[in-house]
Amino acid sequence: GGMLWTAAVQETVDATLNRTLSSGISGASYYTGQFSSVKRSAEGKYVAVSSRGNFYMTWEPGQTYWQPHNRTSARRLQDMGWRPQGGLWLATRGGDLYFNTNEADLEDFKQVNFGSRGFGILDVGYQPNGTLWAAGGSGTLYKSSNRGNSWSRIKGGDKVPGNFYAVKFMSEKQGYILGNAGILLRYIG
Repeated sequence: GGMLWTAAVQETVDATLNRTLSSGISGASYYTGQFSSVKRSAEGKYVAVSSRGNFYMTWEPGQTYWQPHNRTSARRLQDMGWRPQGGLWLATRGGDLYFNTNEADLEDFKQVNFGSRGFGILDVGYQPNGTLWAAGGSGTLYKSSNRGNSWSRIKGGDKVPGNFYAVKFMSEKQGYILGNAGILLRYIG
């Protein structure tokens, strides 16, 4: 009965980090055995952020090991995810946002002119039409209709007493924001 699963990688995350420590992955020696975030792309690729925010790892189908990466900023990583048009988004503790547009180099990021007022961004969600929504601490909510080139703050979020943790869109008109203390916002576009 219980032999229905097979490993997709050939070694544990701990073993990968121990093997690659000499290759210069900063903070890997502080790995505590957990990730604060793991996100999956539509193609089955994964990105995982270390719980301390000092490095991240990627894996895609066909790879035999997780690939460790240094963070691109002096600030620790808050969260990361996959962009629908390819590449990654990266949010740091302190509110910086970065985009990667080169899937061949998952360490090449460009900072986005964002202006988060120091509040951390905890998730970035995408509507099917390409509109981006960035949500975070203290009801922080931002919207971009031009692929992240410019952002506008949605001030209504400031009236919600809590943090926004996840932004998800099922369709153009159906989206939700999940926050702490049972906060659930529905997009009414």
